[in-house]
Amino acid sequence: MTPLLALSAAFGFGVAGVFLKRGLQYVNPLPAAVLSVTFTTLVVWTLTLSTTSLDGLLTPRILPFVVAGVIAPGLARLALFTGIDRVGVARTYAIGATAPLVSVVLAILFLGERPSWRLVIGAVAIVVGGMLLAARPPGDRSWRRRDLVFAGIAALGFAVRDNVTRYGFREFTDPVLAAAVSTATSVTIMWTYAVIGARKQLRFGLPGVKFLMCAGVAEGFAYIMMWRALASGAVVVVSPLVNSHSIFAVALAALFLRDLERVTWRIGVATVLIVAGVMIVLRFGTR
Repeated sequence: MTPLLALSAAFGFGVAGVFLKRGLQYVNPLPAAVLSVTFTTLVVWTLTLSTTSLDGLLTPRILPFVVAGVIAPGLARLALFTGIDRVGVARTYAIGATAPLVSVVLAILFLGERPSWRLVIGAVAIVVGGMLLAARPPGDRSWRRRDLVFAGIAALGFAVRDNVTRYGFREFTDPVLAAAVSTATSVTIMWTYAVIGARKQLRFGLPGVKFLMCAGVAEGFAYIMMWRALASGAVVVVSPLVNSHSIFAVALAALFLRDLERVTWRIGVATVLIVAGVMIVLRFGTR
């Protein structure tokens, strides 16, 4: 059941990426991030209110999930959306698949975990995949290499969130309520920043809102599946499966985004390398 939950989450994130790319035709990244987080939060809280008790909100053990919500899906999602807008779904999600590797590196640095030689193999696969993604055919000026940094920032944000979340689950056991707190924190941060610091950018076109609502619902479903998987299975099993969403994103982009972006052989090979590298690292990279 755990692998099925994790793969369901990956599929949800992949579907959300396609809707996001469509929505970004009509809405800038900041309002897109705000709307998407809002719809995701509504989905998560609807499930929370109907399935679990809110008593856990009154304990300080919930604080790690507040911190996680500030980082992601809030700020990291803004970076993710900017990456999708500038370099496309396929490249952004493929680079985003490195988030578990970053998470493992942080665990090595701050939690004292020891790397094995297999970590090098996984890292090489990821680096080669990244080089393929950064390679641009002669004459192609539709995107800039430096804009890949937004996907990298998003991957870092999601990795930090994962480590903070893992720390929180040492003493807190309700994944649905934790997800609700995290998304509520994110939506509060995003709306506060947008209203106070970037009000002029808050312009919403109706077609864009429809796509972003679909993206938010898909991500809400994905978050619920992901947190339930983490509650029932090991992180080394769940994390690589969830982060295989880049495979779904690339496949769906090839099917439904042909008019907006072209999925080349480089993107396909790079995605496979990155996901394979991440799975190797998370399965065998520490001991």
